[in-house]
Amino acid sequence: MRISLVIALCAGTMAHAQTRLVADHVYFHAKVWTGEASQPTAEAFATRGERIIGVGTNEEMLALANADASRVDLHGRLVVPGFNDAHWHFASLRTVTLDDAKSLAEAQKRIVDYAKAHPEDKWITGRGWGYDLFPNRVPHRKYLDQVLPDRPVFLWERDGHMGVGNTKALELAGITKGTKDPPDGRIEHDADGELTGELKEGAVELVSDKIPEDTAEQRYDDLKQLIQKAASYGLTSVQEVSAGLSPDEMAAFQRVLGEGRLNLRFYVSVPLKKDVKPEEMAEFKRLKETYRGPLLKFGSAKGLLDGTVDAATAVMFEPYTNGMNGIPFWTQAELDKSVTLYDREGFQVMLHAIGDKAIHMALESYAHAAKANETSGKRHRVEHVEVPLVSDYPRFKELGVIASTQALFANPDATTLDNYAVLLGPARSSHANAFKLFDDASAVQAFGSDHPVFSMEVLRGIYCAATRMTPEGTPVGGWYPQNRISVEAALRHFTRDAAYASFDENDKGTLAPGKLADFVVLSEDILTGSPERILKARVLLTVMGGRETYRAEMQ
Repeated sequence: MRISLVIALCAGTMAHAQTRLVADHVYFHAKVWTGEASQPTAEAFATRGERIIGVGTNEEMLALANADASRVDLHGRLVVPGFNDAHWHFASLRTVTLDDAKSLAEAQKRIVDYAKAHPEDKWITGRGWGYDLFPNRVPHRKYLDQVLPDRPVFLWERDGHMGVGNTKALELAGITKGTKDPPDGRIEHDADGELTGELKEGAVELVSDKIPEDTAEQRYDDLKQLIQKAASYGLTSVQEVSAGLSPDEMAAFQRVLGEGRLNLRFYVSVPLKKDVKPEEMAEFKRLKETYRGPLLKFGSAKGLLDGTVDAATAVMFEPYTNGMNGIPFWTQAELDKSVTLYDREGFQVMLHAIGDKAIHMALESYAHAAKANETSGKRHRVEHVEVPLVSDYPRFKELGVIASTQALFANPDATTLDNYAVLLGPARSSHANAFKLFDDASAVQAFGSDHPVFSMEVLRGIYCAATRMTPEGTPVGGWYPQNRISVEAALRHFTRDAAYASFDENDKGTLAPGKLADFVVLSEDILTGSPERILKARVLLTVMGGRETYRAEMQ
């Protein structure tokens, strides 16, 4: 009999083994993509409790079911491992959403409508705009003053590294045209020296520090809603990379966990600091020792090395086409010191690095830490890693560093084509967000969304990585189509590789006996036919640890 069964779970007498191998649920008549090289596909699988106990043929799996077991006929639908978003942020839902606004007028209307619906909010905040939203791609406070001059308004760009405020917001923050740039940011001015209202990187904090924070109850409500939305997209795991949770956010996690409603697995980071105090490091280590999973786990440390391409703040070896260059947040010496310390203390380090120079700095710091501490296998990561030097691709495998990339960053919308690509120039654009080059270099590549920068809809991300086109099919043939990857490769990056990126490959990421019963049932077989089929696909069922977390109507 070629059936795979879990011997490790069945130690003891033969009678005990037979008891443990009786299935609670059998899912059959399916097309199962396991993600396992030894058994890539199957017809059925069986679960008991939170684990998978068998993967094989319909006959083999149904033989594991007793009279009380649930038998689920999936009518040939595709089953894949639960999706894992390797780069995700816990974000407030009390905000104006602008990421799909088609025009400035539409964005202005949303701001006004939100303000009318929330008269109690002292500040109106929003996020998600791209530079293409504004005339000549220049954000300006005048567009906000036109519709809401009397209440402070501040809107983060989709990357979250810059924002634009109205005049009222600037006044409350004490920003005038004579205010000097902070060391890690820029206050933008027009040709006449007047404030445009756009703030970049550290300058954003001049305003954000004045905005009232959400209450603990609001954070709790946000977390519950985000978990539900994630499950509807097929997510069973996310990796929270916000460089630490606030006390109210931590309280929300503890509350939802205590209620038994944490229907999403979280891997959470602490901040990577330049001069971390001993008591701070002790607290970070306490979190790592206290929360080990399977629902809530700490173990990583997140730091930011630079900004973004759209704001021309990502650090490059050569200037952007507009003559500007990025804003470095660390020196190499500072970075080497901190990375070496966190490496020695047992943390996986995640470094936001987008420009080629920042990425190179990150790799240099990991090489330095490995040599200084004589360590290996730490699976340190570069987050975003958008525009590396071509010569740095092989170093990811050589150093065992994970490329934590975001599938939807290759979405060739108007901001990407008219701002991002223009600032980089053709030579650098040709290998920007080039997921195939990481695969070709045999690097481990984990996909995420950078939610709320982009949607956490995994199927949209898979489509983008496989086509390098917008959902509308533009540009025809794709943006630098040589950098496309297969649907199966994209699926692997959202499952097996993402699990590896958080040291969870023995528990999840593939469908195999002994692993957690985290899986997704899709309405379409996205692995066959044209990639456009992905756009039609729906998540029908999400199961985490053997429990349904989302179910759509199955027809």
